[in-house]
Order: sequence, then C-alpha cells, then structure tokens
Amino acid sequence: MTYSQSELGYIIADSLEGFTYKQKACFLAAVCGKRGEHIKYEQILIKSVGGGVYNKMRALFSSEAYRAQILERLDARGIVCVTPESAEYPERLANIPAPPHVLYCRGRTSLLKGECLGIVGSRRTPASTLAACKKFAGEISRVMTVVTGVADGADSAAVKGGLESGNIICVLPGGMDHIYPSSNSSLLKSVEERGLIISEWQPHIAVQRYMFTVRNRIIAGLSRGVLVVSAPKKSGALITANYAADYGREVFAFPHSLGISAGEGCNELIKNGAALCTNPLDILGAFGLEYKAEQQPLTPGERKVLCFLKDNGRSHVQAVAAGVGVMAFEAVTLLSSLEIKGLVARCGGNNYEAV
Repeated sequence: MTYSQSELGYIIADSLEGFTYKQKACFLAAVCGKRGEHIKYEQILIKSVGGGVYNKMRALFSSEAYRAQILERLDARGIVCVTPESAEYPERLANIPAPPHVLYCRGRTSLLKGECLGIVGSRRTPASTLAACKKFAGEISRVMTVVTGVADGADSAAVKGGLESGNIICVLPGGMDHIYPSSNSSLLKSVEERGLIISEWQPHIAVQRYMFTVRNRIIAGLSRGVLVVSAPKKSGALITANYAADYGREVFAFPHSLGISAGEGCNELIKNGAALCTNPLDILGAFGLEYKAEQQPLTPGERKVLCFLKDNGRSHVQAVAAGVGVMAFEAVTLLSSLEIKGLVARCGGNNYEAV
C-alpha cells in the first residue's frame, strides 16, 4: 500500500507507544505542523514527557528503517490505514471530539464514505428481538451501511443481517490480532470478505475494558443515526446512544414490554426523546431515503400462522395449531418455514412470536 507523506505522518506517529491520544496529536503538530507553530507544540510535549523521550520518539519517527518496519507489519496482516489525510476518512467521524488518528482496516474501505446507521444492543437480547434486529439490519443495509460491534447478541444479529448486502462495518474494541470474543472470529472473517472491519488500535494491542466505551464513540461518529434494539438500564448500547445524542445524531429505539430487563434502557430512551422504531421505514423516512421491502411469497398456511401470531402475540405451537386448524406437526413445519424467512422468532419452550 502506498501512502502520501501526510498519511505516513499519522501512521508512524500512531505507532509510537507510550504517548496518549493528546500527546500523539501534539507530537504530530510538533513534527508536521505549520512552520512557526511546531516549536510551541514541541515545548508543550517536552514539558509533558521530557526531552529524552521526545528526542527518542522524534528519532524513530524520522527513521526510514523504522517506517519500513511498521509498514511491513501492516502489509503482512493485510491492513490498510485510513487517516484524516486520506480521501476515505469520513467527514462525520472527522468532526467528532477526538477522532481516531488512524483507522486500521480490512475489507471495503469505500464503505466509510457512505451513509451509515449504527445498530447496537445487549448481549442478552431476547430471541424475538434478535430476529427483528437481523431483519432490520438486512433491510436497512440495502440502503445504508450498518455499523456495529462484534459482541454476541444484538451485534452479531446486526452483522448477520448486513452480510447479505455486504454493507456492514464492524468496529473492534482492540487490535486486529486480538478478536473479542474469539467465538466470533469466523463471523468477522465473513465481514472482512464482504464488508469492512476497523479498529483505531495497532494490530497487536490487546483489548482492555475501557476500550469498549472508547470504541462506541466511533460507532456513533460514523453514523447518521443509531438504533438501540435492546439495553438494560446500564449498558454499552446506552453509552453509544449518548455519544450519538452529543454528536447531534438521530437516536432510535425498539420499544419493549414491561418486565423485560433488556428493554428498560430502550424504553427510557424513548421517554427521553428517542424515536420509537417498529419498522425500517421509521429510520429511512427520517433521513429522506426510499426503500421498498421485498415481498416474500407465503403459502396460505404460512399466512394463517403469521396472522395468528400477529393477532395473539407469543404463542405455544399447540395454540398455533389449534388456532389455525392444523395438526401440531404441521404447525411446526409452517413455523419453521416462517422462521427461515425471518418473519417469526422462536422464543424458547416451543413458543413463537411474529417479528
């Protein structure tokens, strides 16, 4: 990969370990800033880290051998860097407080410049909500790029929904050498092949607890709006929603029934002004985007079962069978077909619910 000198400045400065985010910004201003200003930042940094550390970092930054080593490591991992000096760096992200100095990318970096919607939620999301999340992500991704994390639960459902179109971005909490959770490695590989995975951390940086909160600002920063599909009273999804609100982005939320702990945060968001969302058109309409849902052909039996569930809510398979006048084994077949089509969700204990 070939980078401009200004792009290289960000990449090499970001590789200098021991600097905080603010110190790296100060270092860049000291070594790459406008003539007359760089001395000011140099003095600020020397006061912060000491002259010896500053001189050592400056020597590394200027070393051709060190630069070549950093670029070789990135190339060996198949990583492309996008910096604020790159054409692909998204304007929305550039305008948030503390935008990433470097985005380490694998996949289609062109997705960074499109219209994005963040979809986030709890690891402990009810099955019916996971099915709805997957369906929403699939439909939204035909018009916008879905941005989410990599956790089990809602994140994974959003990823699976967006994979069909390939308009999906996963933001990692740490470096690409440390996938968390490791159980989602194969799912992330699919994202890398069809969509995009990104991190603001050098590949070898292991995940630490605080990185999840820091990562959430990127999901909100990339996105025109954020949809929260599930959230307890305290959750990372609510942190992402707060970032979105702070950045002036739209916040949407799924409504939840009383007594569902994973929905308490969503209901609170709606009470506080988030847009209640029950249909992808609620989101796309807010942004002035057009979308026509693909109508899936249903058999007469499937239509009866789907109508029954919509009218009666969550129901046991025996109740469905009695309600539509078929044998239990026939109801199971119809429900399974509707589940495959993403129209119903299995809720445990042979109960089903329309999505």
